[in-house]
Amino acid sequence: MSTVKLSQWETMLLEAARAHGFVDEEIIHKLRTGDPAPFSDVEGGKYDYTPLFELSKNDPLTLEAAIREGYQIKFTTFNGIKFLLNKRYNIQAEHDYQVEETALHHVRLPDDALAWMRRTISPNWRIVELEKLANTKETLVRFELAAS
Repeated sequence: MSTVKLSQWETMLLEAARAHGFVDEEIIHKLRTGDPAPFSDVEGGKYDYTPLFELSKNDPLTLEAAIREGYQIKFTTFNGIKFLLNKRYNIQAEHDYQVEETALHHVRLPDDALAWMRRTISPNWRIVELEKLANTKETLVRFELAAS
């Protein structure tokens, strides 16, 4: 099966729910009920989960595959990468890495996180490995816009 492609907003909703503590099967179950109330506590009700409920209603197998097996973002923005790093790995801009005009520099990622980011972000971004950190399973990387 090919990789499911989701909009950046759909992925942000999904990752915010995960960061809130919901596990994949719980998210799927809550979406199947059609009741958005369980998501109202995610970041104090900051997000409207209607797009995920609509996708769940219209194409439940695709959404469930994305949740269980992974997805690729159709088009990732600069702030989308910052959001993913923060919600999924608790890595914060300006604290854990440097923000440049068109790049995120010196992002320290565990190897599994680096592999996930490579599979997930859209091809308009390039991940440049700066340094494999000795005695760890981490790599220092730079996210930069790919040349068009």
